[in-house]
Amino acid sequence: MAIAYAVTYVFGSLGAIIVCVNILPKFMGQGLREALIEAEKTLAGSAAGPSAGQVSALPSLVGRAYRIGVSAAGRTIGEIAEQDMITVERIRRAGRPLEPRPDIMLEPDDIVLVVGRREVMVGAAAQLGQEVADSDGMSLVMQKRQGVFTKRGMNHTTIAAVRATVDRDIRHGVYLQEISRVGMPLPVLPETQLEHGDVLTFFGSPQDTKRAVDAAGYELPYSNKTDFIYMGVGIVIGLLLGLIVVRVGGIPITLGSGGGCLLVGLVFGWMRGKHPMYGVMPPAASQLLKDLGLAAFVAVVGLNSGLQAVVTVKQSGLTIFLLGVFVTLFPLLLTMLFGRYVLRYDNAAIFAGALSGSRSANPAFGGVLDRADSAVPTAAFAVTYALANVLLTLLGPLVVGLV
Repeated sequence: MAIAYAVTYVFGSLGAIIVCVNILPKFMGQGLREALIEAEKTLAGSAAGPSAGQVSALPSLVGRAYRIGVSAAGRTIGEIAEQDMITVERIRRAGRPLEPRPDIMLEPDDIVLVVGRREVMVGAAAQLGQEVADSDGMSLVMQKRQGVFTKRGMNHTTIAAVRATVDRDIRHGVYLQEISRVGMPLPVLPETQLEHGDVLTFFGSPQDTKRAVDAAGYELPYSNKTDFIYMGVGIVIGLLLGLIVVRVGGIPITLGSGGGCLLVGLVFGWMRGKHPMYGVMPPAASQLLKDLGLAAFVAVVGLNSGLQAVVTVKQSGLTIFLLGVFVTLFPLLLTMLFGRYVLRYDNAAIFAGALSGSRSANPAFGGVLDRADSAVPTAAFAVTYALANVLLTLLGPLVVGLV
């Protein structure tokens, strides 16, 4: 069995890459990168965001300093920030700083630092006065702070409804910049429903964002550390689960160490989706483990069976290899047709992630990510990959036993 595996493994990986990365996009009439841009627009509810290493030339949240003119004089700070779309963070009058309380009335030649959403700032600028360069004492350090949404009674509630129930003092100076659910971005729109476990990214001054995070749930600190305790507990439970053997018709059925860890990993991954503060692992460390584990696995199979595989090919010709080609391509092509015409997949990138996951083809999925330059296909890959591994682990011994 190990010899046949070694002979067919090469094309088993290469064939999945060819189908998912090359054949599928042509079949769908849509390049992977173009499909990802479309998917990101749908998820974000607007234009796709910048990739890694890129920043927008027109950021949605901006800060500007203005010298108050005649039209704005006499208005209070509370009146200017009435819609919570802009915030007066600092004010300087006659060279002295003032606390920007809502009841402070603006006077001509006051210098104010205003922070808010660009589309609102453009309209407000014409009413405030002339924009000025940063003056002494007006600069302010802003912060992005992540929080996990766990507020009681607010599960499955829209952003608009949450905003309506939150006191204005808590909302002051805080802007919801991003929302993610199980690592996937969600559109920041009034009708978007928030669920417990969603990660909210707030933008504002340190004290304002801290207040908002505490009101939403609890803070999720940025960390490059790995939660080894969470990982270790999951591995131990998985190994113990893999020791259980159930006999069906005299055929022993067991998950084994790999299947047990996979099943427990799915449960622990679901728990982490609800409680992101547990099981933290930096993406770079996770990718290293995936690449290193896959490379070590293939190397061990080659070292143990390589010589005998060459001898087998010489003795039986290319029969086993050609069977591997058929077993690789036929299910992939059949699944591709089923997904396109029955399941109605219309996005090549998401479909490629699901197709590579259905074959448990990590190299093919890596090719999809490299070509698409985005992590959006990960969700589709994770679902089909988990099902494929569990079913293969459970049904593989049963099929072999029946044969």
